[in-house]
Amino acid sequence: PAQRLLMILGARYERPASKLDTVADWYKKSVLPPLWKCNVPHVNTVYETMDSLTPDVRERIEERLRARLFDRGLEPKRLVWDTTNFYTYGEVAGLRQRGRSKDGKHKYPLVGMGILTSREDIPLAQVVFPGNRQDVRVFESALPSLLKLLEEVAEDPKDITLIFDRGCNDEDLIRVIEEMTHCVGKLKRNQDPAELLRIPVDELEHLYTSERDYEVRGEVREGEAFGKSRPITVMWHEGTAAKKEKRLERYKEKAFEVCEDLEERVGKGGPGPDFTAKGVQRKMDSLHEVEKAIDWSFDEESQSFTWEFEKDEWERLLDEAGKSLLFTSHRDWGAERIVRAYTGKWRIERSFRLLKGPIPARPFFHWEDDRIREHCFLMFLLLVIHRFLMEEIREPVLEEFKIGGEGVHKLLKEFHLVAGKLSDDGKPDFSVEERGTIEDVIFNEWRLERFIPGAG
Repeated sequence: PAQRLLMILGARYERPASKLDTVADWYKKSVLPPLWKCNVPHVNTVYETMDSLTPDVRERIEERLRARLFDRGLEPKRLVWDTTNFYTYGEVAGLRQRGRSKDGKHKYPLVGMGILTSREDIPLAQVVFPGNRQDVRVFESALPSLLKLLEEVAEDPKDITLIFDRGCNDEDLIRVIEEMTHCVGKLKRNQDPAELLRIPVDELEHLYTSERDYEVRGEVREGEAFGKSRPITVMWHEGTAAKKEKRLERYKEKAFEVCEDLEERVGKGGPGPDFTAKGVQRKMDSLHEVEKAIDWSFDEESQSFTWEFEKDEWERLLDEAGKSLLFTSHRDWGAERIVRAYTGKWRIERSFRLLKGPIPARPFFHWEDDRIREHCFLMFLLLVIHRFLMEEIREPVLEEFKIGGEGVHKLLKEFHLVAGKLSDDGKPDFSVEERGTIEDVIFNEWRLERFIPGAG
């Protein structure tokens, strides 16, 4: 069974292979036949192996994986929780539900996935949920098991900091978390306790310069959030501000076009039905936050539409661009430490990009909920293996050669095993095709020589 699962993972690491494609084509072209010296299993046997991954088995595998990681020296002090979703095909049913697609594929059924990772971006736990479920409800159902996991991670859970996004904000949940451990989160804009987002950028302290040469500023203030006074950090990121300002300018142009079009057409008659309040509101919703800078009104009965651009509100939107409000239960942390803790969340987002690109969780070749959960669990295992291997070569490869995990993944797919035979009587010799400098380092760091048939 372990070999069959490794076969599935190996095929999926190289391409979005179905189970049938794995046994019918991928296996015979891989290193596994000469390494394992066994025939390919029947596809039904592969499915039976997948079905043996019951909830209890998946939980035990996760626990044993974490134990191995901790034995290998992983000591997570910060745990990051985040969710994503994957679009699928077919009818809506069970886990496959229509919701807000994070890839913009709103018309397709979605399957959601939540992952808890270490600061090193090595996944430690995973949940799968219907694609229409709100993040805060997913967080609520997962929280008991996440808090239980803290006891595995550290002798004192207060040594751990749980980091999560604003979609998980809930006063009751945050109170439960803070009774056991520490947390860092992000406030929604309507949760600003004292117009902290209006603090001018030049009044914020310079904290550091990011790897992409963007300045990051911030300052800790005291404010009311989730039922009590707590430290709140105002953060400004130069790169985020520039992107947000471009987005605002783009939607400002669209706002003028939409409003001028409505002003010209509403009440003027012409072919087609009258405008409705719902239809006009839908057009204004398409302007996103720029709608706040438009003072508009529509009367469905008299078919009249008026609007005015509010410069003060527009200036406020520009002034808040690039700013965020972070809250924490750490009263002894400074602004830089809080900001760095939260912005480290980009690592889990990088893992989600992997599952939507180079190491694709999609397409789902399954329709039953149990099979979808089993497939997502296998992708979780693959992500654990990939991230652990990347951590093993962080210094000698990723940092030395300035290459990312996606680049390493691409290089790995170019490794080819060559078989040669001098005569009909001799055994074949196996070797890896000529490698470059980076490939040599990877090969040596992971001791890949041991997987060449007949080596050693």
